[in-house]
Amino acid sequence: MTNAAIIGVVGYHNTGKTTLICKLIERLSGRGYSVAAIKNIPKDGFSMDIEGTDTWKHAESGAGLVVASAPNETSFIFKSGMNFDEIARLADVAASPDLILVEGHKTENIPKIVLGGIETDGDGRRYDPDADDLEDILDYISETIEIARMYAKLPKMDCGKCGCDDCMKMAEAIVSGEKAISDCVVQEGLVSVTVGGEAIPMGFFVQDIVSKTIFGMVSSLKGVDREDPDADITIEIKHAEK
Repeated sequence: MTNAAIIGVVGYHNTGKTTLICKLIERLSGRGYSVAAIKNIPKDGFSMDIEGTDTWKHAESGAGLVVASAPNETSFIFKSGMNFDEIARLADVAASPDLILVEGHKTENIPKIVLGGIETDGDGRRYDPDADDLEDILDYISETIEIARMYAKLPKMDCGKCGCDDCMKMAEAIVSGEKAISDCVVQEGLVSVTVGGEAIPMGFFVQDIVSKTIFGMVSSLKGVDREDPDADITIEIKHAEK
């Protein structure tokens, strides 16, 4: 999962995907959003590198990653294919964009702008725009970015206690005004608990009780700095063998 919003632009050949993406990047950049772009090229043997160049020679010698460093550009060339999630995470880490626009990858489970009525796979939100409603498309993208930002604030535990199927649905409901962030009954911050490696949802009231009880117990122990009430406390409990 990335911090950036991800939206795919999909459609049949010659439906204007690249033209639309370029218009969107220009308009979104003008609104102050930072945008990264991923282009799917389903062509066996394709490479951005050119045979005979020094970077090509490095890869031919066995380098799994080759970096071409120039004053106006830095190109990272991984000499292996990657799945979409890996590519998106790398783009998110490298550029920290507000939005990643994806041309192609129609089978991925991401929100999509669909041109030409093409059938898509996955459960991501789907938007079929009219040919000339660029402003509506921009509004859809802005909403998607706000949903991603709201999702980043939620605990991502998908406990369902808010009445939504998962935290992404909760983020969508908050942005649409159907819910408020205070409706999330699992508040991160004070206490986190895992049992057998699985995170356990805890409301703020329970966290408050647990934190005060543990801090009161630990603060009475010899060697604890009682002058630092904000110090984090980590307790690990393992089952003793019977």
